[in-house]
Parts: sequence; structure tokens; C-alpha cells
Amino acid sequence: MYAIPRIALFLLATLLVSAAAELSGFLPTSVSPWVVWSLHGLAIVLFIGILLAGQRMRSTDIHQQVTLETQVAERTEELRVANQNLEQEIAQRKRAEAALAKQVEEELSVSNARFRAIFNDAAVGVGIMGLDRRIIDANPAICRLYGRTREELIGMNAAEVTFPEDDTVSMQLFNELLAGQRDSYEVDRRYIRKNGDVFWAHVTMSAVKGLDGQPLFLVGMVIDIDEQKQLQERIRESQARFQALYDNVAVGIAVMTLERCPIAFNSTTERIIGYKLDELQNVDPRLLAVPEDRAMDMELFPELIEGKRNSYVMERRYRHKSGRIFWARINYSLVRDLDGKPDYLVGIIEDIDDQKRAAERLAAQEVEYRRTLEQNVEERTHKLAEANQRLKQEIEERMIIEEQLAKKAAAEAVTTERTRLARDLHDAVTQTLFSSSLIAEVLPDLWEMDIEEAKKSTEELRQLTRGALAEMRTLLLELRPASLTQTRLSDLIKQLCDAFIGRSRLPITLTIEGERSLPPEVQIGFYRIAQESLNNVFKYARARQVNVSLLLSPSGVQFEVCDNGIGFDMSTSKPTSLGMRIMRERAEAIGADFHISSTPGSGTCVEVTWRVNPNPESRAS
Repeated sequence: MYAIPRIALFLLATLLVSAAAELSGFLPTSVSPWVVWSLHGLAIVLFIGILLAGQRMRSTDIHQQVTLETQVAERTEELRVANQNLEQEIAQRKRAEAALAKQVEEELSVSNARFRAIFNDAAVGVGIMGLDRRIIDANPAICRLYGRTREELIGMNAAEVTFPEDDTVSMQLFNELLAGQRDSYEVDRRYIRKNGDVFWAHVTMSAVKGLDGQPLFLVGMVIDIDEQKQLQERIRESQARFQALYDNVAVGIAVMTLERCPIAFNSTTERIIGYKLDELQNVDPRLLAVPEDRAMDMELFPELIEGKRNSYVMERRYRHKSGRIFWARINYSLVRDLDGKPDYLVGIIEDIDDQKRAAERLAAQEVEYRRTLEQNVEERTHKLAEANQRLKQEIEERMIIEEQLAKKAAAEAVTTERTRLARDLHDAVTQTLFSSSLIAEVLPDLWEMDIEEAKKSTEELRQLTRGALAEMRTLLLELRPASLTQTRLSDLIKQLCDAFIGRSRLPITLTIEGERSLPPEVQIGFYRIAQESLNNVFKYARARQVNVSLLLSPSGVQFEVCDNGIGFDMSTSKPTSLGMRIMRERAEAIGADFHISSTPGSGTCVEVTWRVNPNPESRAS
């Protein structure tokens, strides 16, 4: 490998000698020979030096070649050992890679199972969407949100379940994801369920990219926030109502710190006090009150701040920015935080200056009015005393006149009652006795002429005398009303029937069952109803037979009068005579049921039923 340098040195020496010879030939003749021999000597020296250097270089090359071969042998052995170690390392790495691949495969399987479990059991809706906006997969939660099955959702375009007004923004965000302008986005928008219901949802959409950085598909998480949106809308409406109330209420409202420094107040407050909010920053509103009234709530306000009371109301005078003094009603209320600790104050101020001025004027007017009233009362009292004296005289005179009139009325009543008794005696007893006297006169002759007819007349005479006796007893009862409650009801009914027979000479079938005592008003009521019903039979019925029944039991009383007279049609007319109305009223007064039934040609029945502790809603019909 050192042959080429040696040849080069030799050639260089040859060239130098030749160059020296050629140079000597070109030199001018005038040049000294010593110069020429110097040149030749220099060339020879160079040539010898070159030869010596080449020899030395060759010996050096031989030594280097031996050293190099030794190094090559050593390096070759090292490379052989390293190659053997590398082969072992590659074998170990292949085994490790195989084990790692198996572990990765197992972990990937577990991860897929875990993802599928999370996907299926997630409480939020999770959906996978293709780059064409069609749904690839959907978990049960998102199926419940949309009201559709998984099979129905797969293949649907997202626009089909998105509210039309929100789909434009949705499409814009989708295109930004595909273009790589964003990796994900969150938004609130509306969706449509299968049944047509619209609901709000919070959507988080993310793009899943491949190794080349291009989107493969999209993953969306959907959370139902419809109730939150409705609550937010109600809160917004409530805030709007509060703001409208705050801005337009007729009283001033201010929000203050616990140190009474204003934070905000409405325009009404500004109008009442004359100051703007920025003019009262860090100013205690008490300083606006007149000095005499500033300490009025010295005890109340600390109690409010300490939470011992929730509010208090007071009235005091304030100075308007213009210098005018006015009365105001102040209401301080404490607002607490979520922990129940005092947070801030709400103050309400109401301008009551006109009311106070009016109250003062009213008080002055009231004093004047009271003075005038007392004067008028005094004058009126004097007049009333005079009138009272005259009235006493008139009352005394009227009492004398009334006493005279009472005596006159009593005399007239006695006369009227005597007239009535005389009429009753004439209409009933006198006629009955007259008929009895006639029968008694002809009775002896009848015994001689016809014994059977005489017996009938004798029976008739007996009935007439019994009827006359009953009429007399009835008249005696009328003269002594207390006897109506002292005599048994059954005896009273018998007496009325006997008197009826004496007047009408109609046969009566009387049935009486049981016995019991009755309240006085009930007994008198039944007696009067029986008396009126028999009088109606005598006057209007034209009956040939009368049936009277009285049933007395511990639970009540039932009384009935029936005749076979002409009757009347209850569907076309109802009895409106005074006697019928009186019987109804008497029945209602004692709490008894009153019933009338009648048919033309078949007679009439009157039924009265009274029960112990009767129903107050019972009515006569």
C-alpha cells in the first residue's frame, strides 16, 4: 500500500535533476560555472534526500502494516463476539416482543370490554358519528333521550334529531371539526324526540383522528339539561319581574352592606333623597337624617346585624339634597347567606311627608272638631233633657191611655168570646138539644106505632145527647186552655169525634192504639189539626163515612183522618184554604210530617206523623 508514494518520490527526484539540467542549458553563457554546479549539486542532494526518505518511509510502512494486521485481527475477534451477543439480544427481544404483543392484546381486550361497559352503562348519552353526520353507534342513555331504539338511530342523519333552528350552528361546528379548525366543542342546543317533544341538551363533540392526523369519526356526549333550561328560564323571568318591580315600584329600594354603605338603589330612591349612587359611596344613610332623629334605631340596628331580628320599621325625618326636610318610613331587612349568616341589607324608603302633613292637619281638625262636637253634644244634651222630660210626660199620658185601651180591649175580647160561645152553643149544642127534644116528644108515639123505629130514634137520641155533651166539654176546654195539656190526647180525640157525630150525624170509626205523654206544644198541635180536619170534613167533604185513627208509641205519634167524600184532583189544584194552611203551619211548628192525599170521588186523607227528636229538615207536603 506504500508503493505509490515511493514511485512518486522517485519521479519527483528525476524531474528535479532534469529540471536542473534544462535550467543550466537555458542559462546565459555569462553565468558563472559555480552557479551551474551549485544547481546540479542541489539537485543531487535533493535526490539523495528523497531516496533516504523513501527508505525510511518503507521501514515505517512495514511496522505500521504489522501493527494494522494485529489491530484487524483483534477487531475481527471483537466483532465476532459482538455479533454473537447481538444475536442473543435479538432472540431475547423477539421473545419480549411476543410477550408484549400478547400482553397488549390482552390489555386491548380488557380495554375494549371496559369501554363497551362504560359506553353501555354511562349515565350520559354517548353517540358515535361518521364523517357524513350519520350515527354509527348509540348507547342506551342516548336512546332514552331521543325516545328511539338503537336500531332506529343507527344510520340516521344528525339533522333528523336536531331542532331546525339549531341545525345551522350544528353544521358549522361539524365542518370546523372536519377541517381541523378545532378538536372539540361544547354547546347547548335543542333536539327532537320521536314523539315530537323538544328538549334541551348539553353536547360535547370530539373528533377522533388517525395516525395521519385526519378525523376518523366523531364522539358526542349528550346530557339532558331540559329541566335546568326551564329552571333558568323561570329564574330569568323571575329576575325580569324583580327588575321591573325594582325599577318601577313606588317606594325606594336600596341594597347595602352590613355597615349600611349603599351598593345599589333604584330610581325612586334617587328621586326621594335627591342623591345619585356615586354621591353616596361609603356614606352612612343615617347622615342624611336630621340630627335629632339619627339615634332612633341605635338599639334596633345592632340587633338586626347580630341576627336577633330579621327586620324593623321606623319613621324619621331626612334632609333632601335640595335642603328640604321630609318624613320617610324606613324598613331595614337582613338577608342571610346559605349558611344562615348575615350577608347584606335591603332598605326600603317611602316618602310619607304628605301623609304626615295631612295627619298633622287632620289632628288639628280633629281637635277643632272635637271641641265643636263637645259644644254640640252639650247643647244636644240640654235639648235631649228637655225632650226627655216631655217624653216622660207623653209616656205617662200614653200609659194611662194604653191602660184604658187595654181595659176596653179586654172587655171587647170578653164580649167577643161570649158572642163566639153563644154562636157555638147556638150552632152546635142548641140545635142538637132542639133535635133531641123533638125526638123525645115523638118517641112515646113511636113505641106504640113501631118499636124498631123507636129503638133507632132512641139510639139517635143517645148520640145527639152525647154529641151535645161533647160540644159542651169542648167549649169548656176552650174556656180553660190549660185543660188541653192536662187531658190525655186520646180522650181529646174521642171528645172531638163525639162532638162531630152530634153535629153531623155521620158515623165515625175511631181507632186508638197505645198511650204515652207528649210535650204540651205537640199535644195542642195534634188537637188543633184534628179539630180543623173534622171541621173540613163537615163543611166540604159531603162524606157518608169517616175513619179516624190515632197510634201512640214510644217513638212518636201518627194521626189520620180519612173520608169517602167528593175529594179533589191534586194534580190540577191544591188546597189553599186557610184551614189547610193552618194545619201545615201547626205541623211544621212541632216538627211533624204533614201529608194530604185525595182523588176525585174517592175522598181525602190527612196524615200527621211526629217522631221523637224529629229531623229539622222534615217538611209538610
